[in-house]
Amino acid sequence: LIMKNGDLISGTVAKVAAGKVTITPAYAGAIEVSIDAVESIKADKEFEIELTDGSQINAQLDLNAGKQVLRVDGNDKSLNLNELVAANEPEAYFERASHIDVNLTANGGNTDSRSSLIFADTKLRLGEHRHIGALTFRRDETAGIKTKEQDLLNYQYNWIFSEPWYTGVTASYESDPIRELSHRYTLGAIFGRDIIDNATQFLSISFGAGYSDEKIAALSDSGSVGLWNLLYEQELFSGKIKLYHNDKLTYQFYADNNAIFKSNTGLQFNLLKNIYAKVSLRYDYETEPAIGALNDDTTFAIGVGAEF
Repeated sequence: LIMKNGDLISGTVAKVAAGKVTITPAYAGAIEVSIDAVESIKADKEFEIELTDGSQINAQLDLNAGKQVLRVDGNDKSLNLNELVAANEPEAYFERASHIDVNLTANGGNTDSRSSLIFADTKLRLGEHRHIGALTFRRDETAGIKTKEQDLLNYQYNWIFSEPWYTGVTASYESDPIRELSHRYTLGAIFGRDIIDNATQFLSISFGAGYSDEKIAALSDSGSVGLWNLLYEQELFSGKIKLYHNDKLTYQFYADNNAIFKSNTGLQFNLLKNIYAKVSLRYDYETEPAIGALNDDTTFAIGVGAEF
């Protein structure tokens, strides 16, 4: 970065957004500089550029005879930095992130209990196609009596037809015999938007409609449902900590019009390169649970996990 006061800041230019240039010098972590204080930017890599006239182009920010230019396929176009709204690294065609978390507790003596929570998820993107999957296995036991036996699987497919907008399908399966839930299948079509999607933050919301089939105790029922889903992730302290929150709402337009809400909120702390500690709070709520079951279920978990 060549500053208007004559200073030079060398490093890796990450992005331009919200009137600030993010650069990581070799001698420090990432810093943000007001673009109003920048005379010109020179970067070796190509960015997805958005200009004040609404146009978008893949180009390199460079200098020609000391003047700021956009370099596209070897051709230069003059640029005033006041015209630059955003510059982000192009989305990789292939991108995948997967995690597996393990939470185990055991108590003896006056309180004899066992608890295990295993959670795994993956997010895979191939061009304009995105796949998000997650599974949860939870087992609780007190004094030799099982109190929780939940299996939960979720899958979502997104076709990003006009970024940041997408459409797709979602499917889920849940069972918990202790709660007398033999099974609950849900399949639906969704429409959504990525509100934020950059190197440190991701926020996406979707809604839709579908069909659900379930068996609670000895009663089977099925019908149409409304769907809502929110996904949020944010890196803090240069990626050392990650904050996340996911929630899903399914409203059943049949039987007792049950509303089913599930959320998972937590913090992930990096320990080693791909190993982390995690603190999470899970909350499940149903307006019309099985007879004898509570409306809500809260789980606070501390465990370790791996990213691969």
